[in-house]
Amino acid sequence: MLIALTKLADIAARSLFVLLCLFALPIRSTGQFGLALTLLGFFTFFSGFERYLDLQRRMVGTAALQVDKSIVSALHFYVVNYLVCLPVLLALLLFWVELPPWLALMCLVIGVGEHLSNEVYRFVLIAPRHRPVLFAALGKNIALLTIVALTLWLHPSMFALDVLLTTWAVFSLAGIGAIAISFSRTWAFASFSLATGAGLRQRQQYFASRTHFLIGLVAVTLLQVDRLVVGALLTLEQSGLYFRHILLASFAYQVFNVVSYGRVAPRVYEHIHSHRTAAARAIIRRELSWLVPAAALVVAAGYLVRSVPFLNVPGIQSINPDYLAVLTLGYLVRAFADFNALLLNGVYQERAVFISQVAALGLTVVMSIILTDLFGIPGTAATLVLGAGAYYVASSLYVRRTPSLNGLVPP
Repeated sequence: MLIALTKLADIAARSLFVLLCLFALPIRSTGQFGLALTLLGFFTFFSGFERYLDLQRRMVGTAALQVDKSIVSALHFYVVNYLVCLPVLLALLLFWVELPPWLALMCLVIGVGEHLSNEVYRFVLIAPRHRPVLFAALGKNIALLTIVALTLWLHPSMFALDVLLTTWAVFSLAGIGAIAISFSRTWAFASFSLATGAGLRQRQQYFASRTHFLIGLVAVTLLQVDRLVVGALLTLEQSGLYFRHILLASFAYQVFNVVSYGRVAPRVYEHIHSHRTAAARAIIRRELSWLVPAAALVVAAGYLVRSVPFLNVPGIQSINPDYLAVLTLGYLVRAFADFNALLLNGVYQERAVFISQVAALGLTVVMSIILTDLFGIPGTAATLVLGAGAYYVASSLYVRRTPSLNGLVPP
């Protein structure tokens, strides 16, 4: 429970930091910041290569020393990936996001820091004795949020994209150092020279994670393709407006992943493996029964916030409640589809989930390009609903056609 609460606090601190930046920066800088965030997200995914899934399976039930050797092996794997991914990220930041070279270099530091912060949480789930590492990542995000909030309060005229990225890079570098120190105090081997022989070479690690990587690539692209299309087809000013809305809606989706999906997934799997599919479905129905009104509250807040006197600032007033309503609907439908995927994964039907996501991604890419080019932001927002709807329909068909999920045969 402590690990989950720590991660939830970490997500909250980082999300509030991002939202503050998006609404405080000038609209063009918001477009650059949002597009840079999207590229950083893809950087962390490619650098990680979904390696944690195979690692978690290998580390369960093994001795502490072997667990730590596996972690060191994974860190070496990530460093090699950085050598490939960082030059690509740098080129995109320079020529697509149009950042000055020194700010692009700051983003590279930020990317490495963000990736390591994500990975250490996954390590701690299997090896709780490394909890101090997670606290170090949380401390970095809380400190960063505090500095940004104080700057906006005391010296708002100083807040600009160059100051923001430089500050973030400094805190990222400090966070990397804190993570390294925390690991050195909790690892199981007497010295770093003993951290060898984890059992898998670089090529073997790619091979072991290739299926997870492909599934994850489709899932991540399905969630992020709208932002890439907006960044490619619209101006930075239009992109900035879209990023303000999409990250508000996606923050609610992140909360769903932690407080709902992640919370009930183990119980759903337990019921399915015990041949109690009706009980598993009942849990999901209960979750959906509060997700719908929660989404309605988000939409209502979007319509009300513009009328609150003390929120009469340009960033807040730029919120279009119609856009926010459509995007929230898209993420709500996506949440319904995620629960279908949870059922299918419970009976080892990952192929069905993959096919559903590929079908949704194909529709999303085509429609996003067409509708964004024709209608701008409204077209992109509509695409999010269409893509989520395609994922939900396809996954629902697979759920209905899976006998073990309908009580016909044991899972």
